Amino acid sequence: MKLIQLQYFCSIVDQGGFIAASRDLNVAQPALSRQVSDLENELCCQLLVRGPSGTSVTDAGQKFYNHAREILEKIDTARSDMQLKSELLTGDVIIALPVGLAAQLAALIVQQVARQYPGISVKLEDGLGYQAGQSLEAGKADFGILANVGNLQNVTFDPVLEENLFFFKKREEHEPVTTDIDLIDLQAVPLVMPNRKVHVRRNLENMMIKIGGRLNICYEQQSLLTIRSMVKAGIGATVMNWPSMSDLWFSGDVDARRICKPGLSRTVCLAVPNFRQLSNSAQVTYEIVRKILASEVANGNWKSGKILENRTINAAGF
Repeated sequence: MKLIQLQYFCSIVDQGGFIAASRDLNVAQPALSRQVSDLENELCCQLLVRGPSGTSVTDAGQKFYNHAREILEKIDTARSDMQLKSELLTGDVIIALPVGLAAQLAALIVQQVARQYPGISVKLEDGLGYQAGQSLEAGKADFGILANVGNLQNVTFDPVLEENLFFFKKREEHEPVTTDIDLIDLQAVPLVMPNRKVHVRRNLENMMIKIGGRLNICYEQQSLLTIRSMVKAGIGATVMNWPSMSDLWFSGDVDARRICKPGLSRTVCLAVPNFRQLSNSAQVTYEIVRKILASEVANGNWKSGKILENRTINAAGF
């Protein structure tokens, strides 16, 4: 059974006969007759009857017409939907992206959106986590990826994954050190950390205070690039999430040890300002970003990441 046969048959029924359908489709009547005849032979029943008063539809033909019309309508809907998504969706989509995630995610997001929706232009606002949060609260971005979500107002969160924090230190041996490290053991290590506006720093200090320890922060730097270079040079160690330092681990420059007793973890969320409704372009971009996050965990690029069940909550309920 061919799609063109369904189209010709439905047109004959809709137009009330072969002559009118021939004009409507701009197809010769013999071609219409041949396609309908082939269709009837395949179905083993008569669909149309030609008589002196015109063309009539048999009971079997009316039943088949209902199925054929439904199929054609679904195909039209699917075609329109795909054209809308792949060709007609245009404009800028602004994503707030903390610099600690940008190195791992930025290129993936831009490339995948461009491949699936060429008319959409992704604009990344990368900065510190709290700056990304401020951008979302002010409605300057369509949506963002955040971990430090507790203090934001008028923002809806979609938790995607749980991530552990790691202790990163210059690699001294040929083989990497991968064993976990107790949180209390960090107090003897000189650290390079951002200031207390950054969630990782606050989280680390609060947990160390709870166990009666004290951090040895020798250098306070806001630039992730500076922190990375100092750790790579062996000036100090740091505590960060995996994406912030993962390339240095893969290149053999640093060791990465998961912190335990107690462990340090946080939830990474997609966040949308409540007063800025997602456009169609932003919505499809949002779904692509969510799939990228899940894929990075599934393929092992986000070590110790754990995918969470999909649930949407606001700031007050987090």
